Amino acid sequence: MKSNRINEKCSNCGCEAPSYDGVYVQGEYGNKFLCSKCYNESISELFGFKFNHLAFHPIDMADTDGIEHNFHFQTRLFGENVAIRALEIKKGEPRGYEFSIHGDVQDDLFQLFGKLVEHIGRELHRKHIEPGDFTRYSITDEDTVRGRIAWDDETGGMLPCLVIDGKELSWEEFGRMLMTYEGFHFKLEIFEGHEKV
Repeated sequence: MKSNRINEKCSNCGCEAPSYDGVYVQGEYGNKFLCSKCYNESISELFGFKFNHLAFHPIDMADTDGIEHNFHFQTRLFGENVAIRALEIKKGEPRGYEFSIHGDVQDDLFQLFGKLVEHIGRELHRKHIEPGDFTRYSITDEDTVRGRIAWDDETGGMLPCLVIDGKELSWEEFGRMLMTYEGFHFKLEIFEGHEKV
């Protein structure tokens, strides 16, 4: 479920950070917000190792149609593992594409970041949907759809929103696209969407 606030004040350092670049944790006096840097420092202290948090600058990358997508990055510790997430930001909040790469805390974060950017470039040049004749979009001739399952505010999370090629489609809209395949069979494979090192 999404937060309605764009910026939050970190309970630890007092800095303001976008709500997507931090973590809400249960504290002694209720929930509190920690920016990614403070969260990572608390995790590294808990596990007894030193971690140099890196914040990467946003970048713009174009897809196959020449449309620019603005990506912001979040570095997050998970115990002794690290993940860098790339979130497409539209009107100040994550919408559209989302990618991530996982590694070990000893890995070079710049190398991980470079691999993530390469992965984004490859994915932006794949097309799974195109403008349709009878629906807003139709599935391309490759007959394969890859995307991400996301929260749908319109249904209060009762049905998913599907993000395909960075475009948000309702479950109903995706169903209409599938009706051109009536009588066909399909295989649905669900997996975590991170690039492995």
